[in-house]
Amino acid sequence: MIRALITIALFASLHPAIGRANNSTLPAEPNWQTDAANCYWNWREGGGIGLWTETCRFNERTWQVVWDEGHAAFVTKKDGTVMGIAVQAFVMPAGANIRAISKTLISAGLLDANAACIWEPIAPRPAPRTMAFHVLRPADQTALSPTASGDIPEPACGPYGASTHGVRYFLTDLRWPDRAIFVDEGQESPLFDPASLTLLP
Repeated sequence: MIRALITIALFASLHPAIGRANNSTLPAEPNWQTDAANCYWNWREGGGIGLWTETCRFNERTWQVVWDEGHAAFVTKKDGTVMGIAVQAFVMPAGANIRAISKTLISAGLLDANAACIWEPIAPRPAPRTMAFHVLRPADQTALSPTASGDIPEPACGPYGASTHGVRYFLTDLRWPDRAIFVDEGQESPLFDPASLTLLP
C-alpha cells in the first residue's frame, strides 16, 4: 500500500495535467485542494468540455471526477463506482434559452411533465459577464422544506433541479449559445473547479 501511494504521489508530481490537449490554452491550475496531503489536480476533457478535477485518496478509497462515456458526463467515482453526475452538457436549439432544457429533461424522463417548476437566475460565484447561472426550482418555495414528521422530500424538480442535498445549477454563456452545462457541486467542496469549465474547440 505504501509503495502504491508513493507511486501515485510521484505520478501526480510528474503529470499534474492528465488529459491535457496538446497546444491548448488551459485555465490556471487551481490554487486550492480538498486535502493537500491526499489530493492532486488533473486536467480532464470529455464531451467537448475541459475542466480541472481532483483525484483524492481517503481511508484507502480513491475518489475522483472523470469523464464517463456511459453517462456522457463527468461523474464522481469512488474506487470505480459512479456516485453521481458532476458536470454534464446539454444542447440547446438555435435561438432557445434555458427554458428549452425543461423539454429535454422531460423527454429523457428526468423531469415530471406535470411538475410545477420554474427557472430562476442565481449568482453562485463571480463569473464573466457573458455567463449566466440558472436553477430549476419548485414554484412552491415550501416544496423542499421538511415535512411535519421531519422527513426531507425528494427533489420536486428531479435530479437536475434544486435540491436540499447540495448546490446544483445550469450555466449558459453567450460565447457558446448552443450549450447549457449542468453542474452539481454537492454539499461540500466539489472534487472539481467549477470556474475552470472550458468549452473545447
